[in-house]
Amino acid sequence: MRILLIGPTFFGYRDRVQEEMVREGHQVECVDDRPSETTWFKSLAKISYRLTDGIIMRYARNLAGRVSKEQYDMVLYMGGMSFCFTRKQFGLIRESSNARFVAYLWDAFANCERFGQCRDLFDDIYSFEAKDCEKYDLKMRPLFYSNIYRTIPLESKKYFEYDACFIGSAHQVSKFNIVSSIVNKLESQGYRVFKYYFMPSRVAELWCKLTNRCYRAQVFQHKPLNTTQVVDIYTRSKAVIDSPQSGQSGLTMRTLETLGARRKLITANEDVMHYDFARYGDVLVWDNDLNPDTVSDFMYSTYECPPTSVLDSYSIKAFVRTLLGEAPPYRGYHNDDCCDETEDAS
Repeated sequence: MRILLIGPTFFGYRDRVQEEMVREGHQVECVDDRPSETTWFKSLAKISYRLTDGIIMRYARNLAGRVSKEQYDMVLYMGGMSFCFTRKQFGLIRESSNARFVAYLWDAFANCERFGQCRDLFDDIYSFEAKDCEKYDLKMRPLFYSNIYRTIPLESKKYFEYDACFIGSAHQVSKFNIVSSIVNKLESQGYRVFKYYFMPSRVAELWCKLTNRCYRAQVFQHKPLNTTQVVDIYTRSKAVIDSPQSGQSGLTMRTLETLGARRKLITANEDVMHYDFARYGDVLVWDNDLNPDTVSDFMYSTYECPPTSVLDSYSIKAFVRTLLGEAPPYRGYHNDDCCDETEDAS
């Protein structure tokens, strides 16, 4: 199958999916989901994409020409709020080909205004948000963990250097407050915590510290850890700390990396308990009022590894094969108040 994969480059998610598709025997080409990744374009886009619509239209015409010429079997969009095309602009791309158009959203649908205007231009739309799947009749598919996380040994060779770790971005105030609260509480109870708070730039850090008091005493890093470095920290940690962005309950990539690494998960995401892997007792939904004995019981209990079939269902291979229509739909989410995986979120 010849595939055009459209998506942002951040954190390497797009490249990992491309690599897995190639491993599966497909020909895959990648393009950015925006015409520019320069600072000035991003700055204008944050104000309004309308300020850059002339540039976006030229990009849409170029993509339409490419799609028409290359005769792809599938055009796959992966992203979310970075989707920049108006309906007219993306319509040019859709009309240029008889390829199957599939989208995957890793942001809440409400944050994807321009994508919402184009939703009927896609043959299939997948989302990581269970609530959105129910509300907008989308197909549910969590994100994935990369193969390297399954190579992490279940136990540390000698002993765990850290009881818990956090590695992630901290530019959203609500998420930073939650994560730092978890870290501080654990440390106050004597647990060893590795923390790596990432800010995209010193300018972003300065702005956050000027506008939000909660940032001022914290040390931030401006270079993201690569996958090998993250795997090293996970290898030396008993548990991983995570929290979703404000307004989202879909599983983050960190949550699934934790699952693939077979590490305990500490998260502020209550919805995680509706996923099949959570029933094995290695997930702690954080509340600042948690009894210290509850935390202790969780931290020192033996890890109960989910069955291989459950672990495999969240792998990048399962993710790719689902989007390509080569595997059964994901059915690991069960919540009677939202969407029933046996019927609705398929």
